[in-house]
Amino acid sequence: MKFKHYLPVVAIVLFSLATTTAAQTAATESAEGYILTPDKVRIFYKIVGQGSETLVVVHGGPGNSLESIRPDFEPLAKNRRVIYYDQRGQGRSELITDGKKLGYEQHVADLEAVRQHFKLDKMSLLGNSWGGLLISLYAVAHPDRVERMVLDSSASPMRGFLDDMEDEISRRTAKIYTPEKLARGKVIRNPEFWLKAKDPVAICREFYPMILRVYTYTQTLEGNFKGDVCAGGPESVRLQPVTRAHVWKSLGDYNLMPQLGAVKAPVLVIHGVADVIPQKSSEFWASGYPNARLFLIEKAGHIAQVEAPDIFFPAIETFLKGTFPVGAKEVGRP
Repeated sequence: MKFKHYLPVVAIVLFSLATTTAAQTAATESAEGYILTPDKVRIFYKIVGQGSETLVVVHGGPGNSLESIRPDFEPLAKNRRVIYYDQRGQGRSELITDGKKLGYEQHVADLEAVRQHFKLDKMSLLGNSWGGLLISLYAVAHPDRVERMVLDSSASPMRGFLDDMEDEISRRTAKIYTPEKLARGKVIRNPEFWLKAKDPVAICREFYPMILRVYTYTQTLEGNFKGDVCAGGPESVRLQPVTRAHVWKSLGDYNLMPQLGAVKAPVLVIHGVADVIPQKSSEFWASGYPNARLFLIEKAGHIAQVEAPDIFFPAIETFLKGTFPVGAKEVGRP
């Protein structure tokens, strides 16, 4: 059984160089609101914290909402402003059923709209899971707008690694679950099942624990998970699988490796050794960017912010302050 492309959590962080100081801006901006993109789509944002730095956290999926990660990323808001936003077609942002408006190009344009709305000169980006791929797509399109980036448990830089990930998910689910549970999982992962469901949130809450469990180091749900992958409202949840499918379809047989050299900003690639995403995928990211380091977390899988917070957050803080954390290593092309 294969659970395709369910990368549940993602984040983005932006470093502000605005015409007014970030602290002044944080004091005057509302806690939440909407941004109107160039193609007239309403994007919901939420601001947490204040400080001289600005951090924009973008969730994963594709298909989830910012509430899937915001509670677990609370430490990032200490002494800085953190801006989260729901990606188009998801959460409290405008819901979209037209697949032509859900491609990766629109997601990149939306991130640029976030930058412009908050009058940020350059951005320091942190992307978790699908978010790592999204901020990388942004960086190759706008390399002059990137201050620094953290790729945390990032989706792969090329299509081929996704097959390896799916194989690992299949191996783990077959080991953990009974045939009956696997059969049920096959039924509820079908997008049509979600579209026709009387209660899509209930389906989501049945499905995601099966996925999250195999994404962890212990392959249990013993961690203190606070994020809600099924937040955003019933109709947003109903559209999760369809939205996800449109994004992946738009990428085709993608390969970002040849374009990464244009991004000169420092990049920290964080990878939990027990992630379902192959470690080689993160090694490719770290080798492709000219100024990148790979930081491995031994006792973590895909959700290191919950599984190993005492390692995860200090490493990010060190990097955002201007240096790579101890243990981060350069990687030659695998």
